[in-house]
Amino acid sequence: MAPTLRTLAVLAFAWLLAGLSARPAYAAKVPNGDFETPNADGTGPEDWKPSFWGLVTAEFEWTTTGHAGRGARLQVVSSQGEGDARWFGTDFEADGTDIHYRVSDWYRSDVPSELILWVGFAEGEYAYLPVASLPAAATWTLAQADLTIPPGALSLQVLHTVHDIGYLEIDDVACEGLDGSALGPGAYQATVSFTFDDGWLSTYNMLTPQLDQRGWKATHFLITDYPEKPGYQSDFITVKQIHSLLDRCHEVASHTVTHPDLATLTPDQVQVELAKSLDSLKSWGVTPYGLALPFGSTTPAITEQAGKLYAYVRTMNPDLNKPPYQPLALNGHVMGRDSTAYELELLLRRAEHVDGGWVILVLHRASNTPPGEDYVTMKQFKSFLEVVASHNAKVETIAQHLGLAATCTEVVAPPPIIGDKSLDPPEPATKATAAIIPGADAGCQSLPRSGSGGAWWFGWLAAAGLAVLGHRRRTS
Repeated sequence: MAPTLRTLAVLAFAWLLAGLSARPAYAAKVPNGDFETPNADGTGPEDWKPSFWGLVTAEFEWTTTGHAGRGARLQVVSSQGEGDARWFGTDFEADGTDIHYRVSDWYRSDVPSELILWVGFAEGEYAYLPVASLPAAATWTLAQADLTIPPGALSLQVLHTVHDIGYLEIDDVACEGLDGSALGPGAYQATVSFTFDDGWLSTYNMLTPQLDQRGWKATHFLITDYPEKPGYQSDFITVKQIHSLLDRCHEVASHTVTHPDLATLTPDQVQVELAKSLDSLKSWGVTPYGLALPFGSTTPAITEQAGKLYAYVRTMNPDLNKPPYQPLALNGHVMGRDSTAYELELLLRRAEHVDGGWVILVLHRASNTPPGEDYVTMKQFKSFLEVVASHNAKVETIAQHLGLAATCTEVVAPPPIIGDKSLDPPEPATKATAAIIPGADAGCQSLPRSGSGGAWWFGWLAAAGLAVLGHRRRTS
């Protein structure tokens, strides 16, 4: 059956507006998005079904090796033309007034795949909206994009599809409304932990003093190969500056030795990265309670290894932490160049609706003219601090909030800036920055938003094609 004019108009409107809203999410909606709940006979995940159609055949599995706990896997065994294989969730109710959504999941695959949002309207009309076209990813990777749908949507459904011969695994699926107007004041005080990854000098010079002025402290996760390494002091802090952080009651913890993707290493290599980092920190007078995973990448075996050396592990899973906390899988929400104060506002609103709601923010480096996604400006950072203050949130280091660290008393006044020629960090072309592991910072970022630049027109064509396929066959 050919798509109706209404359906094509819906797609055009949706894709034209996709990405125009940068407002963040406030409530997960996808039923059993973490795949942990079994169905009635215990053979698969509740609220999820697999299917394949056309000239594609596939095999499916409910796994115990998801991004966190259980997940869903499919293996395309033959593909000779039109069709795909997919995991798709149960329909769930749209917000009604919300037309802005953030759709995401964690995935790994050896072939390209598509993340799709199905939108249902009255009188049986519906549309398939492309969320993200995803490359193969050998390790667990966050797929995330914002899009706008027309008013009047009644139900939504998230699908992740693949066409080519190969495998796809998914976990932690979410579709979240971006309009926070429906979320009123909460009854609880939120806790916020600021965490700074890598040990960038720009963070030490520009951001940390802003926290000190308010009496707030952060957790600094250091790549321990960099302090005292010749040629690196133009970009990264030294042991002397680490001592200054400790004297000012900041927490210092591990971000491994060289910032590799741990999931790509052998167990012995992982052990070196974890244990040698621990030893270096101790030699500098640090009591390292925690580890931040490079790229947020891990496996159950790595989590087990880390748990023998560290009291907690921080991931890059963008969600709240709710009691009972999972110390070896703490969620961390990345804030970068495109992050807004409103994004933090809605995170705190969510936290205030949970007894023990805890927001862990992940930041990297700073510049007054951000050249990359992992930078924030001083103006941006001050706006984040103002939001935290306006909510009267409690600010603690991770170790403090978990009850691991004793009360700290500052032993010296904050010292003057040490070692950098200016507040603005060196350009990325400097020797030290160029020597960082390739892709180390880019790996911490989510996928680009849909609808950026002139891509919406091509997205609309793709969406129209999906709508045609959707009218031919919607598997339920």
